[in-house]
Amino acid sequence: MYKAAEFIITVIRYLFDGYCLCLLFREFTKPKIRQRSVHDFLVIMVWLIIKIAVRYAMYANPLIMLEMEMPYFVFKLIVIYFIGVFLYQGSQSAKIFIALLFVALDSIFNQIGYAAMLFLNYVVDKLSEVMYNVAIIPTMVKYIDLMAEAIIEILLYLSVKIIIKNHSRSIDGSNTKETIFYTLPAFMGALTAIIFRFIIAVINKEHHLVYYDNYMEIYLFITLISVVVWLAILYSFKLQQEMVGLQEERTQKNVLENQISQMENSMLEMERFYESVSHVKHDMKNQMSVMEKLLRERQITENEEITGYFEDMKKTLMNLEQKIHTGNVVSDAVISSKFYYASKELKGIYLEADGFLLTDKVHIRAYDIGIILNNGLDNAIEACRKARLKNQDKELYIKIKSFWKQNMFFIEIENSFDGEVKWGKDGYPSTTKADSNLHGIGLKNIRYCALKYAGDMDCIAEKGRFILSVMLKG
Repeated sequence: MYKAAEFIITVIRYLFDGYCLCLLFREFTKPKIRQRSVHDFLVIMVWLIIKIAVRYAMYANPLIMLEMEMPYFVFKLIVIYFIGVFLYQGSQSAKIFIALLFVALDSIFNQIGYAAMLFLNYVVDKLSEVMYNVAIIPTMVKYIDLMAEAIIEILLYLSVKIIIKNHSRSIDGSNTKETIFYTLPAFMGALTAIIFRFIIAVINKEHHLVYYDNYMEIYLFITLISVVVWLAILYSFKLQQEMVGLQEERTQKNVLENQISQMENSMLEMERFYESVSHVKHDMKNQMSVMEKLLRERQITENEEITGYFEDMKKTLMNLEQKIHTGNVVSDAVISSKFYYASKELKGIYLEADGFLLTDKVHIRAYDIGIILNNGLDNAIEACRKARLKNQDKELYIKIKSFWKQNMFFIEIENSFDGEVKWGKDGYPSTTKADSNLHGIGLKNIRYCALKYAGDMDCIAEKGRFILSVMLKG
């Protein structure tokens, strides 16, 4: 009965190990097989077969256990790495990290599990001295090693979940120092566990002796070091992820500040340009009125060529007139140019900005409004383009409006989209482009401007429409 239970528990444990390995590969790589259930089944079965074969080959002869410890360590690394190579897509650095991490955790927890087994044996022995006539004591002694294995699996699963929770940046191998920082703690942890095995166990004649058996206090020392190494592996990964995140944020902030600085200059130039255009239009209207009056007085207006020339000039001036009137020349220019581009690129799109007004009550710098509109409309046009590619008959629209709520000024850009949006960990839509450092920072630009005015930004996606809402303290 016990042998059968031991075999079943061992199989369940190795199956659970394989499942934890699948969780790590899912987080850091992508499967090559589309059916995830089939993919996971292959990984778990490969791991189960190898673990059972190695376990019974090594434990059948205790004399070779220590001799095979280092080869077994290398063998597990190679097996996990090649599982990643043949079944998963991703960087080689990520696959090496997974192999080292998993083997390190497995080795450390085996060490902790053995110490836990000795501790439980010690507790049960003391209980048996006090309660020698209690029937459950012999059963507890019999299943202590299975309890220790359960502790190992619980620790492994919790560790994998902690690693996954703290994973926010990919391990792409582009930075050698980062790769070393990721892999070195796991490698050192695995070696530490193996060294402990060599230190505490020896082969004496034909017996496998463990110093735990003679010096019980050693297990406290070894267990403490194993726990410290385990926590160091988890913390070093979390720390490296935070460091990489800070570096990316610093890079993005520099790019963001440069873009905003360039856009500020462009907005100021645009404002000056459209003011000068307005003056030119005004002067041309006055000059044309004078010329028409002079020609009329001299009765030259009957000349068809001259009449046609003046009509063409009037049409040109009418085309120069802004069709968008928001109360600010910069926002007029931005919306007009974006709407003109959208109407050329996306035939039949409905464009509306009648509800967007900037009054004297809005104390927000013109180029900040320009940055919000520029990036917001770029995203809206891109979303409409994707929707049209997905469905040629889809009705497209972009609407802009503004309103006051208490002392906050709101800008809303609503547009149609294809209904598919991938949300990032910051709660905002993430870019679908390959290089997220150079693309997808339009929303960050908008939020940066909103924060300058003690405001914020929100995104709503529902029923084929996307709403970008920007709140500013005006």
